[in-house]
Amino acid sequence: MKGTPARARRWLTAAGAVLALTAVAACGGGNGGGSGSGSADKADLTWQFWIGGTADQAAWQKVADQAHTDHSGITVKLQGTDWNNYWSKIGTLLASGKAPCIIGMQSLRLASYANAMLPLDDLMKKYGLKTEDFDKPIMDGLKSDGKQVAIPYDSGPMVIFYNKDEFKAAGVPDPKPGWTMADFEAAAKKLTTGGRTGLVTSPGDLGVASWVRTLTGAEPLADGKLNLTDSKFVDGFTTYANFVRTDKIAPQVPSGNSDFETTQFTSGKSAMQLNGPWSLIDTLGKVKFNLGIAPIPAGPDGSKTFTAGSGFGISRSCKSPDAAFQAIMSMTSEKPLTTLASAGRAYPARTAAHPAWFTAAKIPEAKEVIDYASQNSVPLITSKNWVQVNDLLTRFGTQALNGEIPPDQALKTIQDQAGAGS
Repeated sequence: MKGTPARARRWLTAAGAVLALTAVAACGGGNGGGSGSGSADKADLTWQFWIGGTADQAAWQKVADQAHTDHSGITVKLQGTDWNNYWSKIGTLLASGKAPCIIGMQSLRLASYANAMLPLDDLMKKYGLKTEDFDKPIMDGLKSDGKQVAIPYDSGPMVIFYNKDEFKAAGVPDPKPGWTMADFEAAAKKLTTGGRTGLVTSPGDLGVASWVRTLTGAEPLADGKLNLTDSKFVDGFTTYANFVRTDKIAPQVPSGNSDFETTQFTSGKSAMQLNGPWSLIDTLGKVKFNLGIAPIPAGPDGSKTFTAGSGFGISRSCKSPDAAFQAIMSMTSEKPLTTLASAGRAYPARTAAHPAWFTAAKIPEAKEVIDYASQNSVPLITSKNWVQVNDLLTRFGTQALNGEIPPDQALKTIQDQAGAGS
């Protein structure tokens, strides 16, 4: 689910992109202007993606080059923009009908851009792409109105990262699949001592939604509409906010610091953090303690979490959709995804590339935990105004966690301000 590689993606806002797309109905229906040219087997294509720097550019260019390796007449030119600026730029391009053929797309933002992108179902059938070769939650997460809009390269259910050394020192057993909220709360309280906390939180959409889902089963949308004032969602969010405001097992959340949660955990100041597998190998390189992972603790109906991820789609303005789709098939094939997995840049969406990621992670329990979490995961389906929702959640959610306003008031404010546009 970045301005840096996928492993470090942040769920930040890009309100300009959504505003730019409000005028997009169907973007001309398919094959207007654009940066792709040629036939199904011969085309010069441009791919717009989020790039974190020179090393990132080189790594992703190798993914693009796979298309030319597989199809000698097809070339893919990578154009990079940092994560923070990517969404406003791609929104403007898609709305103008002049977007590049291949578009990087994140599942949480898909609803805002889907109208300007080409449904891929017919191309998938034509060229024999097998959906069963990919993790189902993220394939579903990259659909809009039942149509596949992007093919994923990475995915992952939200899981708990934890400090094994702190758990051992406190005499707390390592969490395993099946551990409960009672187990979690007991561990977090015991680990909160000496200026350190058992957990670190943030008001980010994916984290909040995952905790609420496991606590009460509630989801942020119902029948496609924002549902934050539903009593079950309010109950779940209140329990989550209480981790900070009353239970004191997590520190207060500073506003305007998107790196706080990760820094707090990697520095050893908090013993647990909810995160995605895309961040695991990067986190391994930052910590000075033994890192473990566990599923999100089970609520009344078991351990429930959300999956997010990213992939590649085709703009409706692309002149060579067949060539673009063949390029995407190459870019999401086993070889490049195995390379990305080995380098820690992505937890691959293609199941055949999973072993490379587990080998790179070097955490014995990783496969059991990720498999378990995936089985108990669904994609986080979002609304067309989700950028606004997440921006409001970051603002008012921070106040709720810090005890400045009641959790139910925070959710009502978000619902009132964003609900009409959901």
